[in-house]
Amino acid sequence: MTDEIRNPESESRGDERILDPGNLDAERHALGLRMLELLAGGRGEEVRDLCLELSPGDLSEILRPLGVEDTASILRTLPPDPLAEVLGEIDNRSLSALFTLLDIDEIADILEEMPSDEAADVIGELDREQAAEVLAAMEETERGEVAELLRYEPETAGGLMAKEFISCRETETIGTAIAALRLFDEDELEDIHFVFALDDRGRLTGRLPLTRLLLCAPDAIVKDVMEPDPLYVEVDLDQEEVAGFFMTHDLISLPVLDHQMRMVGRITADDIMDVLEEEATEDISRLAGVSVEEFGEHSSLRVARSRLPWLLGALVGQLGAVMVMSHFEQSLQTLVALAFYTPMIMGTAGNIGIQASSVVVRGLATGELAYYHLSRHLLRELGTALMTGVAVGVAIFLLSLVISGNPALSAVLGLAMLMVVIFAATAGSGIPLLLHRLGIDPAVATGPFITTANDIFSMLIYLGLATWMLSLGYGVAS
Repeated sequence: MTDEIRNPESESRGDERILDPGNLDAERHALGLRMLELLAGGRGEEVRDLCLELSPGDLSEILRPLGVEDTASILRTLPPDPLAEVLGEIDNRSLSALFTLLDIDEIADILEEMPSDEAADVIGELDREQAAEVLAAMEETERGEVAELLRYEPETAGGLMAKEFISCRETETIGTAIAALRLFDEDELEDIHFVFALDDRGRLTGRLPLTRLLLCAPDAIVKDVMEPDPLYVEVDLDQEEVAGFFMTHDLISLPVLDHQMRMVGRITADDIMDVLEEEATEDISRLAGVSVEEFGEHSSLRVARSRLPWLLGALVGQLGAVMVMSHFEQSLQTLVALAFYTPMIMGTAGNIGIQASSVVVRGLATGELAYYHLSRHLLRELGTALMTGVAVGVAIFLLSLVISGNPALSAVLGLAMLMVVIFAATAGSGIPLLLHRLGIDPAVATGPFITTANDIFSMLIYLGLATWMLSLGYGVAS
């Protein structure tokens, strides 16, 4: 029987306080204020007791809006085992703050209590010199596991997996496997769903759900009752692909193999939830043209510094729209009313582009938009653009006709709006797909980039069409 689990006996924490799921924000806010009040009164033991009543997830959410010093002060009241659980949940800002107040040996002791994947994530956030010192201070077994995980790219299956799993030889009996399981504590088995069967070379050959393991006859051979050829991923598969694989097959646990088909770790559903949150945060931040680091950041200066490059880039792009308008200066002077409708044209183009690109980016991220069905999606978007373009074009034609009484101007606006909507939808759908095909994250094509491109080309379409119609003698007399 082989195993790679090591967790010390956790300190009894009693019954956890269950917060009202319909009133979480209010309860967490009240508890945060209570902790700060106790800290200010020097009542650290009461802070500790209050923290131990809460689940690690609730405590991490309570700490999220607090200042760095208050967060560190609260966490330092906790004993090592529950502290390790909370550190696996809190954000990197709070984590870094706490580690500035601890010495290397204290950090090493905390990390030894954590699952190997979470410990590797924490060490990955430290600077190189501090990470080396912490690793050197850890016990040999834990140091080896964490060092192995750090060799993999963070956003791959290898960087995502944990080294803790239970395995047995496929030639062993069920009774032997059960006897080995009974050597573990209850806490160590709470997230174990399968015992993985390996051959003499450590290669994965099957798995045994715990229910089947308990129901089989003790003298049965593992190989005869296991589920053969289980699903798996290799260590270098991208984490987004791993998440998609999990969702497609409704998995709760997935073995990770090296290139020799030997099992080296496992990924669980809670790891995938973290991946989905991380990828969603990354995509949303790019859609909005902001930095991922903004989430959880309290400093206005740092937030402004992260946003400024995006805004300056968009500003440079908008100069293109200004140059287009200056090129058509004579047309604008001839029919001043053209200028009144430019915000409407540009705004509509931007909205259409963002709508189309958001659908594409989401579809690519979730796997709902398959490469082999792109033509179907593009045809759908084109049909949608034609229908919405006609509707919006007719509406702006009638409205401008009522306002200006100029049929030629209204015709320009209506036709330009139709063409702009079609172009914006095509660009919003096509650019992310093109980037995805080239292996570039499609989220970078949205936000300021799509809006700027649509502004420039919508002005070219609108003013170019107006100039052409003016050259034919329409609208000059109005």
